[in-house]
Amino acid sequence: MFGDRDYDEVSVDEVAEAAGVSHGLIFQYFGSKKGLYIAGLQPLIANFRARIEPDPELPPVERLRSSLRSYADVVTEHPAGYRSLMTRAIGFAEVRDALEQARWYRVERLAGEMGLDPAKPAVRVGLRSWISYVDTAMLTWLDQGAPDRDALVEMLVRALGATAEGIAAAE
Repeated sequence: MFGDRDYDEVSVDEVAEAAGVSHGLIFQYFGSKKGLYIAGLQPLIANFRARIEPDPELPPVERLRSSLRSYADVVTEHPAGYRSLMTRAIGFAEVRDALEQARWYRVERLAGEMGLDPAKPAVRVGLRSWISYVDTAMLTWLDQGAPDRDALVEMLVRALGATAEGIAAAE
């Protein structure tokens, strides 16, 4: 339900009814709607991470394109939930922390793929900024409905190339 609608539009009663349990049982296990939402976040991030993982046999740039295409596909499956997670649910410290942890994981992975040292400040700033750019681009793309997915992916790939040039210049 949280994937298809904004957090504020989902009630505990609806979740309980869909799960075939009592309202009280949800509160007994999760304490609140927020607790239920947060409990579902780590499995959601793990599932997302698995779905965007590219074939390791692909050449590096194709791995990047494949991962970004998968990211766009996942986002379009649940646009309201993605938008809510990235814009409204970040009001919860636990959500912000989980998203930041996921982003830093991506920095580490991307740095490794690019042969960069993720401990270097220029690498950390550059790659973390590019990841923010991707997140914002996905939100804007959902709102605009354009360009097509492949054009969006190519734009993001080229932006990473420019980021890599900036990182090299800063070092």
